[in-house]
Amino acid sequence: MNQWSKYFAKNNLITQIEINRIDKLYHLSSEALLQRYNEKFISIFKHAFNHSTFYKSLYQTNGISINDIKDLSDINKLPIINKDLIKHEIDNIYTNFNFLKITGLTSGTSGSPLTLYRTPFDIATEQAYIRHYRKMYGFNFGQPILSIRGMLGKSVTHEYFKPANILYISSPNINKSTIEMYYDLIQKFKPVAVEAFPSYLHKFCSELEKKDLKLEIPLSFTSSETLLSWQREKIEPFLNTKIFDWYGNAERSILLAQNAKMEYYPMPLYSINEFREKDVITTNLINKSFPLIRYNVDDQIEVTTNDFLQNQISPKVKSISGRQSENVILKDGSHVGCIDHTFKGVKNIEMAQVHQYNVQDPIEIKLVVNPAFSKADEDQLRANWIQMVGTEMELKFTYCTKSELTFNPNQKYRLIIKQKPA
Repeated sequence: MNQWSKYFAKNNLITQIEINRIDKLYHLSSEALLQRYNEKFISIFKHAFNHSTFYKSLYQTNGISINDIKDLSDINKLPIINKDLIKHEIDNIYTNFNFLKITGLTSGTSGSPLTLYRTPFDIATEQAYIRHYRKMYGFNFGQPILSIRGMLGKSVTHEYFKPANILYISSPNINKSTIEMYYDLIQKFKPVAVEAFPSYLHKFCSELEKKDLKLEIPLSFTSSETLLSWQREKIEPFLNTKIFDWYGNAERSILLAQNAKMEYYPMPLYSINEFREKDVITTNLINKSFPLIRYNVDDQIEVTTNDFLQNQISPKVKSISGRQSENVILKDGSHVGCIDHTFKGVKNIEMAQVHQYNVQDPIEIKLVVNPAFSKADEDQLRANWIQMVGTEMELKFTYCTKSELTFNPNQKYRLIIKQKPA
């Protein structure tokens, strides 16, 4: 979809209806809200069992009948699914009409994005949660907002989208040579809020500080990476801002957001979350057309209680980890984050890893591919890279096996490697 189609898909009558629905959820008692969770879960489960060939087969193979799941307390009877299990089953998961099908992609932090399906209704609902949340903390849709989220590549410095009153600036172009231009641009725009990846916003503030330039942007909405305490400590006083952080995923199977006390809480009736020691098992409640039921998310969310029902409405979240920023550094000092986006739309990659040891050497991308990988796939990856990073860094591809990638001592995979393996 182009920018105009995306705008109207997100902002329409359905969006406003959903905003009103979400608002009412905040006024329910804990008991009434839990009852809504229970009803929504059973509705999603039965719909998936009856209309998704993937889930019908999965549950029958595991000896589960539709009558075995009576309420939310039965959720752990269902098998856990993950990206590897469903990546070739997406057409069998989808349950709606094909003419409503809109394709989305995960970020692809392993170099192999997962394809997902959405409908206009799901897109509008997601946007409703965003707009309702921001309004709770002082931002009204249509007020001027600055966006530093990697929307623009290296070839464009900035872009203004009038219908949403958004000024986009190119995060890969934030450096000592451009910061004064950005400063003047933002001073004239006078944004009420900024939406940004934490690493980009921190880099932006660092470049402003080097030139002794200061801006005042009252509200900051961060997402897509772990917001680290030292980043907050730098950004908030420097921009005279208050940061509200948002934790979610492209699968739209979990959503936690910070309140004014900097505590994370779940958006009501968005998902069911089963917090475990090393990961979280999630069930989306807003996309009935592409249900993800007990879907594994490989992030660590530490909570203080194991009370499953209580954790649906008010978990005490101690920490969220697993999304630390990883950047490629360019010769002009710019930082390019979210490099996983360069793999979007590239087929037949099983895993990938970016190796950069210093800015003078070529950047090496190690690729684990399947037999269907072609020159066209490589050309698409190269084009994505140039659009996002530019042409100043030499790039080379190396084809390898998974065992030839670099893992840390506990076998944790990282997308970007900055030190040569011993």
